[in-house]
Amino acid sequence: LETAARRLGSGDLAARAPDRGGDEIAAVASAFNAMAVDLSARAEALAASDRLRRQLLADVSHELTTPVTAMRGYLETLRMPELALDASTRERYLTIISDETNRLERLIGELLDLARLEGGGGALQIEDLPVARLFDRVTARHEHACRAAGVTMERSIEPGAETVAGDRNRLEQALQNLAANAIRYAPPGSTVRLRSQVASVDSSERLALDPHVTRSSGAHGFQPNGVGVTLSVEDEGAAGIAPEHLPHIFDRFYKADAARAAEASVAAGSGLGLSIVRAIVERHGGRISVTSRPGLTVFEMVLPKRALA
Repeated sequence: LETAARRLGSGDLAARAPDRGGDEIAAVASAFNAMAVDLSARAEALAASDRLRRQLLADVSHELTTPVTAMRGYLETLRMPELALDASTRERYLTIISDETNRLERLIGELLDLARLEGGGGALQIEDLPVARLFDRVTARHEHACRAAGVTMERSIEPGAETVAGDRNRLEQALQNLAANAIRYAPPGSTVRLRSQVASVDSSERLALDPHVTRSSGAHGFQPNGVGVTLSVEDEGAAGIAPEHLPHIFDRFYKADAARAAEASVAAGSGLGLSIVRAIVERHGGRISVTSRPGLTVFEMVLPKRALA
């Protein structure tokens, strides 16, 4: 026991003491081993957190550097007196600089938004929301994009799934992100579908509710009988998402464009949209999943049906 204690004190978290026998020393050794296991688990969790932090910093640095480098290059070109750029070329360069500025602004805004969501910042205003109203706003927002892409947007609301409990702005944001993603990969002539269905939620699957919520309609959570609502967004992208990519689809800076190589001609996103959707759903005490095969990709958000009185 003394040897194990010294090893543990020197940083060897694998140190364990013999705990055979039924005397007091064995009991102390068992308690020591339990403490060592706990310390080892905590150390591994801290190491994993540090690895994630380092990776996030590297990813953020890369994502921010790309637009800044592009802007600097075009600005330096515009400032070169020896280059006789015509008006159309100068205008094209200025347009690129403007686009990269907007991209940088959007990326920084999404990073801050994701940090607020994952850090519990900003209270959610939970209320009973008509699903039809949420779908109306999504459809209206993407009407032009659908027309430009040659895509039709349809919706269906199952009886019993007409309302959902949530923060109006945040749930709309999640649906808007998923719809934009679906339209990006939907081939011309295909359909993007918004669905609301009754979901049966087992007690073992119910998540703890986020403490940072404001409940405008009373308590918030799944019904006592485990009934929730599944809001889903479907697209008919030809390639779908390869199985090996699915576990990472909600990771920060994971870009679905890499997972849908056959549709590589589409404009790339920031790599944060789906991470934000997941954070919104988890703040609501729900869960999100994705299934995909060639010709059909479905994102599903399971949420509380209504705010409980």
